Amino acid sequence: MTDFRRLLSAAAALILTAGVGAAHAQTVIVRKVTPGASIEVSINNAPGGSTKSEAGGDVVLPIKMFTGTGRLDTDSQVLVEVCEGNLIRVLLLERGHSVPAEERGCARRDMGGWFLVKPVSTLVVDVGGPSPTLLLRQGSFSLAPPRTWSASPTGLVLFGGGSLSAVSRFKDIACGTISECSSGGAELGFSVGAAYWITPFLGAEASYLRPREFTANGSGATYRFDSTLDAHVFNAVGKIGIPAGPVRPYGQVGATYHRATLSTSQTMTDQTESPTQTYSVETGGWAWTFGGGLEIWFSSNVGIYGELNRGALKGPPVEANVEGDLDERYTSVIAGVRIKIGG
Repeated sequence: MTDFRRLLSAAAALILTAGVGAAHAQTVIVRKVTPGASIEVSINNAPGGSTKSEAGGDVVLPIKMFTGTGRLDTDSQVLVEVCEGNLIRVLLLERGHSVPAEERGCARRDMGGWFLVKPVSTLVVDVGGPSPTLLLRQGSFSLAPPRTWSASPTGLVLFGGGSLSAVSRFKDIACGTISECSSGGAELGFSVGAAYWITPFLGAEASYLRPREFTANGSGATYRFDSTLDAHVFNAVGKIGIPAGPVRPYGQVGATYHRATLSTSQTMTDQTESPTQTYSVETGGWAWTFGGGLEIWFSSNVGIYGELNRGALKGPPVEANVEGDLDERYTSVIAGVRIKIGG
């Protein structure tokens, strides 16, 4: 137990020491420095740090403005001098400290007013323009270049993803007026297809949607039955997009063609000979579909998408002299990956 307490005490002391070190570390960053420049920071007319940049570019100088003071913030003037001999000097002056005389060969710029400097402050001085500028940030400042995103592409795009589909009339068709009847509800599946964006705003698409079989089952006093709807759905739509960089929301409308098989297997529980009979009808036909979605492109060739579609599965039997038209409505939610083909 004693060793455990010693370990906790040592860990707490380490955390406290690290926290104090981080809390009293301001940073001065001088940007767009010419090669071979010398950088100096003065705090209240005393040296605060210096370095020389042989390569030029961005120079980072940690400073300690609050060492031994116990303070958490201060008001400070900020002045920047660009001097002959490729010297850049940053002067930080708290209230009560006089402004030193400008040295010969130096051009001084007062950043204007008073700045609240805290232990976590970062002062970014840009000397690349006609005159120096200052950015004060209460926290870290990243020198990494801003990330650039690829625009939503045009041309041929292939895609595929998982789907969740539901039909709205199948249970009523299968169950009729039977009270002891239930349906499986929405079913998983997949979708694949190809789109061609003529412009970033206008495109066309063909796709194939394949949900798992929709099921329903019920029973009565002398029978039980199981019904299935097995559908293949083909869509051809026009698309209108509103691209915003790598993100493109879109709407789509067009036609859907289906081939489906509606089957019912019924078992008479009070019969011993041939108690089970199966009925099926295959239908096909064209109907309408519409929907919309959103695609996000992580590069010029790879993106993800999600969309919601609504459509009809409507058509007569494929075989002649067979009764049983299908008039169904489906809703599908799809999410997957898009891949741009070609340049």
